[in-house]
Amino acid sequence: MPRSSTYEVVLDASLFTPAQLQPTAVGRLAFQAGTRWLRDHVCSHRTLVSEHQVGFVLWAWQLEYERPLRFLDADEAQVEVRAQVRGPRSSQLEMEMTVSGPAGVAVRTRATSVPLRLSGDQALSGAPTTLPDSFVAGFHEDEVERSPYLSPVRGLLGAYEREGERIASHTTTFRVHRHHCEVADQWYWVESLGFAGGAREECVMRHGGKAPELRRALADGIRRVDATWLRAGQLWDQLRVRTTVYRHDGRVAFVHELGLDSDDGSGPYAIVVEHV
Repeated sequence: MPRSSTYEVVLDASLFTPAQLQPTAVGRLAFQAGTRWLRDHVCSHRTLVSEHQVGFVLWAWQLEYERPLRFLDADEAQVEVRAQVRGPRSSQLEMEMTVSGPAGVAVRTRATSVPLRLSGDQALSGAPTTLPDSFVAGFHEDEVERSPYLSPVRGLLGAYEREGERIASHTTTFRVHRHHCEVADQWYWVESLGFAGGAREECVMRHGGKAPELRRALADGIRRVDATWLRAGQLWDQLRVRTTVYRHDGRVAFVHELGLDSDDGSGPYAIVVEHV
């Protein structure tokens, strides 16, 4: 049976909007949960980086809200996390987390990371690699999945372009400051969810008067998030978030493409799709 780590977190007001757990708060809980699972069952994240010279870059993340969990609903929540190695050549590490309140599972997340062989510099730069055999040996047989995880983001964008209706677009700029970063002065991936959320709110404030259905994204919250990261933002990067809002199958989706404001032709750094 796949191993899990289960523990309690105390809930405070900073984790919530009026409607739900904030996506960025869920992201922080998920990152901590994955780090805890590694420490409990294989080796700590610090040991992996410092001794094995292996790091991870988040490639795909999915968040689904299943049941309401608001600030006044509970004093604590239960976090459960499981992990598995994926891909025919052990090329992915996947973490699945649930956060449960009094009514049961409130949110589910799936995080799929790819490994890097680190060069040893302070920037933790590295090149794509497969997971070391010594690391994979720490996983049980039922924690190894030979098929890779495939992100749905590109497929969603194609469906929206072919079948959806564009109802609004907006561009917002942000700068990556040190409080948005992790130890290597690259953006902490959770903060890119915050940039996307800020861009959504700017878009709603600008266009909500002409398209009232957009305001549900602020009043009722988000139903699901699908995101993929193609490269990392760096300290002091000036980012441009291009937001396009689609109506598709009777629902609204915000597509945020995060990239450099200089538009150097490198393409988006990340794509975040928020489903209302």
